Order: sequence, then structure tokens, then C-alpha cells
Amino acid sequence: MTLFEVIKRLETFCNSHLQVQKFGADFLEQLPNFATQDEKYPIVFVNIPNSATVGENLNTYSIDIYCLDIIQKDRDNIITILSDTQLILNDIYLDLQTGTDWTIDVTAASMTPLNNDLLDYAAGFVMTLDIEVETYCVTDLPIE
Repeated sequence: MTLFEVIKRLETFCNSHLQVQKFGADFLEQLPNFATQDEKYPIVFVNIPNSATVGENLNTYSIDIYCLDIIQKDRDNIITILSDTQLILNDIYLDLQTGTDWTIDVTAASMTPLNNDLLDYAAGFVMTLDIEVETYCVTDLPIE
């Protein structure tokens, strides 16, 4: 499975999730362009790749998955935002762990709350995953 396939599967999952309104994957600098105030929320944004290492017959990626929702002016919905975004990211994590059609091994995962960190009108969680995917070669390389 390639990095492109990982992103497409995350996109398919998010598009079928009942709460997620928008999915995107790009470098983190593009998040403000992707998550404007007039979007429907909650959104899921994948910062890919955060880092990558190559080994024999596998690739290891560290990716950050952001789940954000818009904050009301009185901040009355902040607990709801944190609860909902964490549950969405947990759904993604559980699908990665138990999905029968994934050939991905999640080696480490952690979640960190965000409060006006990247966008001054949004809060939520970021989940950092270290994943291993099988690598393949599209050409026959000589071993000798």
C-alpha cells in the first residue's frame, strides 16, 4: 500500500462518516486555506507526510490528523467540540486497527487538544499516528 492509497482510504472513511463535513490532505501550511470560517464543520485535515522512514519491505510514516470544529463567540460549545472531535479521531483510529481491508500497522498513536492554535476560530484535537505500510516496486530491479 502506498501513501496515496492510505490518504484515499482515509478520505473514503471520512466521506462516509456521519459527522465529518469536509476532508483534506496537504502540507500543514495549507490548513488556513482549507478551513475557512464559512466551511461546514467538523473537518478532518491530514498533514502528510509529517515524516517518513524507509526500511526493507516497508515504509513508516508519521502523520498528523487534525479534526477541528468552529468555536462560538461565547465559547459555549468548547466541551462539545473537544468531545466530538476526539470521538471522530477515535473512530478513525479504531478503523485503522480493526478494518479488514487495511494493510496498515499502527505502531504508535497519541492525541493532543488544540485551542485556537492554528486557526483563531477553531478548536479540536490532532492525532499523531506512526504507521507502517507494505512497500512494493513497480519495476523489476536487478538484485545483483
